[in-house]
Amino acid sequence: MASIIPGYEYDIFISYRHKDNKYDGWVSEFVNNLKKEISATFKEELSVYFDENPQDGLLETQHVDKSLEGKLKCLIFIPILSQTYCDPNSFAWKHEFCAFNDLATNDQFGMYVRLANGNVNSRILPIRIHELEDQDHQLLEAELGGTLRAIDFIYRTPGVNRPLRAHEDEPKENLNHTFYRDQINKVANTIKKVVAGIRMVRPGADKVSVNSSHITDDIVQSPNRKKLFYAAIPLLLIVAALIYFFKPWQAALQDTKSSNSIAVLPFADLSAENDQEYFSDGLSEELLNLLAKIPQLKVISRTSAFSFKGKNEDIREIGKKLGVENILEGSVRKSNNKIRITAQLIQVSDGSHIWSKTYDRTMDDIFKVQDEIANAVVQELKITLMGNELHVVPANSEAYNLYLQGKYFFSKRNQENVERAIDFFNQALILDKNNPTIWASLAVAYASQANNGYIDAATGFNKAREAAQKAIDLDNNLALGHYAMAYIKTSYDWDWAGADKDFKNALALDPANIGAINGMANLALALGRLDEAIKLYTRALELDPLRPIIRINLAMTQMHNNQPEEASKILKEALNLNPEFPTAHYRLGLCYLLLNKTEEALAELNNEPVDDWKNHGLILAYTKTNSSTADSLLNAFITTYGEVSAFQIAEVYGYRNDPDRAFEWLEKAYQQRDGGLGTLLGNPWLKSVENDSRYAPFLKKMGLKNN
Repeated sequence: MASIIPGYEYDIFISYRHKDNKYDGWVSEFVNNLKKEISATFKEELSVYFDENPQDGLLETQHVDKSLEGKLKCLIFIPILSQTYCDPNSFAWKHEFCAFNDLATNDQFGMYVRLANGNVNSRILPIRIHELEDQDHQLLEAELGGTLRAIDFIYRTPGVNRPLRAHEDEPKENLNHTFYRDQINKVANTIKKVVAGIRMVRPGADKVSVNSSHITDDIVQSPNRKKLFYAAIPLLLIVAALIYFFKPWQAALQDTKSSNSIAVLPFADLSAENDQEYFSDGLSEELLNLLAKIPQLKVISRTSAFSFKGKNEDIREIGKKLGVENILEGSVRKSNNKIRITAQLIQVSDGSHIWSKTYDRTMDDIFKVQDEIANAVVQELKITLMGNELHVVPANSEAYNLYLQGKYFFSKRNQENVERAIDFFNQALILDKNNPTIWASLAVAYASQANNGYIDAATGFNKAREAAQKAIDLDNNLALGHYAMAYIKTSYDWDWAGADKDFKNALALDPANIGAINGMANLALALGRLDEAIKLYTRALELDPLRPIIRINLAMTQMHNNQPEEASKILKEALNLNPEFPTAHYRLGLCYLLLNKTEEALAELNNEPVDDWKNHGLILAYTKTNSSTADSLLNAFITTYGEVSAFQIAEVYGYRNDPDRAFEWLEKAYQQRDGGLGTLLGNPWLKSVENDSRYAPFLKKMGLKNN
């Protein structure tokens, strides 16, 4: 039976490895069920090509002939993606998948079809029956120039990775929460929409300009995703520079639709060599920074968006976890001076593509392409710019290359990488000495280096202060410069009023700056403004929902607010995000201690992965139950950490109701510029010293006052 569209051999072509049908005939059963579902979905009959060859390996070795080429002239191609399908040497991959990709790209309809609702859908509709290996994802995405989107027929429980059967014994045990009958229905519904889209194409009309941007834009898919997180050096060097040095538009914006939240996922590098991770990270972050400047648009912070890096995750699950309605993703492929950038805006509710476009340009046009992508996102989200369009300004590309490398290494935060980051920032400043963004980034790196004890505190913070002031002098409207200065004034200077002013300046310039929001919350905690701190941490969670440290800080604030029960709930959420996150078990153990649940406290404290925090918590826990053990642990703690953790030792003596020793160690903490003093007001372990005559003078010396 011929296709319903004249000139085509079949409507649907089923491609599979015959070895995937040997065990229980899964593919044959799938095709039979799909035919039944299609019959119940379409008024007319659709033709399906399915070669049920009983001799495994026959088609794997025979030569391709004209008959197969004719059969591939179909409307929709359905590959059954298994653990064996993505083999460059296999017949199915080479002579079916790749061959159809070439044929469809060059036929009258093109690979992509515009649907009735304006969305775009691929004519390749992958069915995935196994979780795929990384190299399989890379092969697929390299062939089609984008991320894999498939309808999954996978039954997954711990240690199990097999096809979803039509009649499962324990369907509710499937961790993917998918049911065979529903998935078959999704396939048929997608086919119906693609066929309807094909029928709407007018003779001579231009093809949909998305080319090979992604494997499928299935509207009702259950897509899993595996991203490559690299981008080509020359491209991102310019693209990221454009975005980060973007100058804000002049007027306010108005939102006419509720779809006002977005996450930017790392663009995939589909170039020949995938070794430029810092550029791929930078591209996504700079796009994020650009969009975050729109007041009416909620943009999820980098940390949460990047938490999906290297994971297979349903796009709708990503959206649900991040609390957004839209996701922006894309890919990059570069060859010499030619470049292809694919950008895709996806609606989380159903996985459909709101907008998708592929740009085939030269590097000379990269500035214009970036402008077009940013403004297209704004337009598709129905956000009206009152004034100029979004526009980015180019910068010194070689300096920006060094700057991005600095950012990449700084994000790793350990001593060696912070030093490397500082080196890259300084190299960048040799080439672009009047760049305020690089000066501000250098300031934050120096401050972090000093705050973590990697270098002498006075030396490090002085360098940081000079760099931050230079950034502000060069551009007083740069939020990062004010944030850097506020960080220094909070962490080392204890200039609370000055820090408050700088944080407010940073947030006025960039209301979604997650660093400034967190910093302002930390400042509010230090000043005893607990209600304000709770509101700010809650705001930070809206923008960065998967970052455990925000929940830990919020929980600590609730402990200061005499709400240990509420704090324990928040800490359990943090542990659900990352069971090994430093201080999470420690803080939860302290909550249990405040709730007089000593056994639970000890259990949590013993699970803390960082020894100094664990030992500090155990000292507090044993203080009331085993004084000899507590004394032994305390003596060892003082010997090991006395020069860097004086405030924690003061907490122990405060909890022991020994004010003399508590004030002795508080004074040492003051001399050490111990950051723990930022949690002095309302500290539950130092309640015994609050009525001591020495307490008020000590607060005054720190510029604090008891509320």
